[in-house]
Amino acid sequence: MQKNILKGGLYIVSLPIGNLNDITSRAKVTISNSDYILCEDTRNTLKILNYFKISKKLVSYHKFNETKIKDKIIEDLKKGKIISLVSDSGTPSISDPGKSLITAVHKNNINIFPVPGVSAPIAAYSVSGFQENFHFAGFLPKKLTEAERYLIKLKKINAVLIFFIPSRDLKKYHKIIVKHFYDMEFFIAREITKLHETYIRDKVDRLQRYIEKNNKGELTLLVDNNFSEQKQYNPVDIVAEIKLLIGKMKSKDISEYLGNKYNLRKKSIYEKVIKLLNE
Repeated sequence: MQKNILKGGLYIVSLPIGNLNDITSRAKVTISNSDYILCEDTRNTLKILNYFKISKKLVSYHKFNETKIKDKIIEDLKKGKIISLVSDSGTPSISDPGKSLITAVHKNNINIFPVPGVSAPIAAYSVSGFQENFHFAGFLPKKLTEAERYLIKLKKINAVLIFFIPSRDLKKYHKIIVKHFYDMEFFIAREITKLHETYIRDKVDRLQRYIEKNNKGELTLLVDNNFSEQKQYNPVDIVAEIKLLIGKMKSKDISEYLGNKYNLRKKSIYEKVIKLLNE
């Protein structure tokens, strides 16, 4: 494929997330024939290009300058230039810069083409064995109060919830994840396609045991929020669950969790909790 076969426009090019051999032939041809490549960190992209002996102009494009240089990129695209957008790894614009540029491309009726390839959420989901529906939830808000509000909204979605979480932050978020998805299953994909790739599937109430010290990088966390089978209310089960949760969760959290699970008044469950604590 030669440059004159490629149409002018913006190419959203997926790059490997670890193993460089995962790059597609089309991705190599596209970036080789681009007028320039937009990338988050030129150093990271340069390593990949050097590995494949590709020499091409790199332009830094990230959340701090995307608004500033967007107009110049649009001008170049209108002139028929071939421009590739890549992220540090995986598929661009998924929890990465690119949304505003892509929107501007559509508004200006400029050609845009996906060059599919590796995507961490899809790679992790493909080996999870969870239900068919999934919802990409991205990164959790940095503030715990905002993160918890976000999780409360997400727990209403009957699907596999897919998160990006820096490894160092799993300890920060695990309590609110356990609080709202206690009896669901989770799947952790760490270092996907790399030398030390790790995959863990277990119950959410055991999430804490998989927190490691001094972790670097990001992990993909899936929570199988599967409530397709309606939970039936059974007074004996409620008492048994309360006993199981006492000591692991606060009384208020127990009543909120079980109230949502069985669609019962939280106050009535709270009273049962207090009664059991006083026995």
